[in-house]
Amino acid sequence: MKRRAVVSFFLLIAILISPAVAEKRVALVIGNSAYQNIPRLDNPKNDAILVADTLNRLGFTLVGGGAQVDLDKPRFDSLVQRFGNQLIGADVALFYYAGHGIQVRGTNYLVPVTANPVRETDVDFQMVDAALVLRQMEGAVTKLNLVILDACRNNPFGGRGLRSADGGLAQMRAPEGTLLSYATQPGSVALDGDDGHSPYTKALVETVQKPGLDVLQTFNQVGLIVKHATGNSQQPWVSTSPIDGSFYFAGAAPTQQAPVAIPVTPPSTPKAPPAAKSLEQRAIEFATEYMSQSSGDASDFLAYERRSLDEQVEFYGKTMNRADVLREKEQYTARWPVRSYKLLPEATRTSCKDEQSKCQISGVVVFSASNPLTGKKSTGRASFEFGISFITGAARIFSENGKTLSAQH
Repeated sequence: MKRRAVVSFFLLIAILISPAVAEKRVALVIGNSAYQNIPRLDNPKNDAILVADTLNRLGFTLVGGGAQVDLDKPRFDSLVQRFGNQLIGADVALFYYAGHGIQVRGTNYLVPVTANPVRETDVDFQMVDAALVLRQMEGAVTKLNLVILDACRNNPFGGRGLRSADGGLAQMRAPEGTLLSYATQPGSVALDGDDGHSPYTKALVETVQKPGLDVLQTFNQVGLIVKHATGNSQQPWVSTSPIDGSFYFAGAAPTQQAPVAIPVTPPSTPKAPPAAKSLEQRAIEFATEYMSQSSGDASDFLAYERRSLDEQVEFYGKTMNRADVLREKEQYTARWPVRSYKLLPEATRTSCKDEQSKCQISGVVVFSASNPLTGKKSTGRASFEFGISFITGAARIFSENGKTLSAQH
C-alpha cells in the first residue's frame, strides 16, 4: 500500500509539472561501426546504444527492442520495412542513423557494414537509399516524422570509381510534417569524435532530455552546442516542412502549457508525458519481441539472436560462448523451419535488480512447430526463463533455460 501511494505521488507530480499529451512514439535506431571492407568507425555503435537508451526513457518504442548495430544489407532492409509496419497508428516516427553515408548523383545512401562497391551502379544493390525511410513514414501517415543522420563523413569509396560520389550528404526534400536533421551542412563532412561519441550525438542526447524545448528549439540548441564544441568547424543543418502542433521530447516546462499537442486537437485536461519504462516493462517487451522473432524467418531470427546474446551465456545449465549457442539455434531452426510462439501474459513473472540493470523473466508459451519436408509436427506448451542485462541500454541475454510442459506430435 505504501509503495502504491509513493508511485501515485510521483505520478501526480509528473502530471502537475509536465502537461503534455502522451503520443505513440516509434523509433528505429541504427549504428554501423564494424565495416568489413573499409576502415571501421569507432563511435556509431556507441552512439546508437546511447540514443536508443535515451529514447526508451522518453517513451519511444524501439524497433527490435533497442539499438540495431552493424547491419548488413538484408538486415537493414528488413528493419526499415518493419519500422514502416510498426508506424501504423503511431503519432511520432523517429529514424536515427550513425555510420558511413555517401551521396551519389544527389541521392543519399546509408552504408551497411558489408558494402563493397567497385562501380557506381553497385550502390543501388549494396546500400540503402535514405529516401526509403521517408517513404515508410509517408505511407504510415504519422503526424510528425524525425529523420536524424549522423552520417556525413568522408566518402570511404573515393578510390573505387565512384566519381560522382561527393563529400557529405545531399539535402533531401522534407515531406509534410517532417524534420530532417543532418550532423553537418549538406555537402560537408562531420566529425566522428575521439571520446567514444560523436559531437552531434552527445549534443542530441543532452538536449532531448531537457523539458520545455519543442522540436524546433531542440534541434536549434543541438546545432549551437555542436558549433561551439567544434570551434565552428561543424554546423548541423535542419530541413523541415510545416509541422502542425508542438512536440516535446521530455515534456513542456513546469510553468509552460503545451499550446497544441500532437494530435492537433487540444486536450481537455493535461496529461503526463510518457513515463520512463521500468526494467520489468522492458523485460516483458523484450520477451514478447523475442517470441515474435522466434516465429519468423530463420535468418532474421538468427540475426536477432546474434545481437541479443551476451558474449557468454548460461545456456540450459552450461556456460557457452555466443557462437556455440548460435549453432544450437541454427540446428533447431533447421529441424523446425516453421515455428510459432505465443506468450501467455498471465503466466509471466519478472524479478529485476535496478542497481545492476538486470532482470530474470520467466513464463509459459504456447508453441507449434513443423517441418514440411519430413511431415513432422509438434504443438504444446513450454516454460522459458531468461536472464537479461540492460547495462548497455539494449537487452542482452546472459542466461536461458526452459522445458517442455506438454506436447503432441
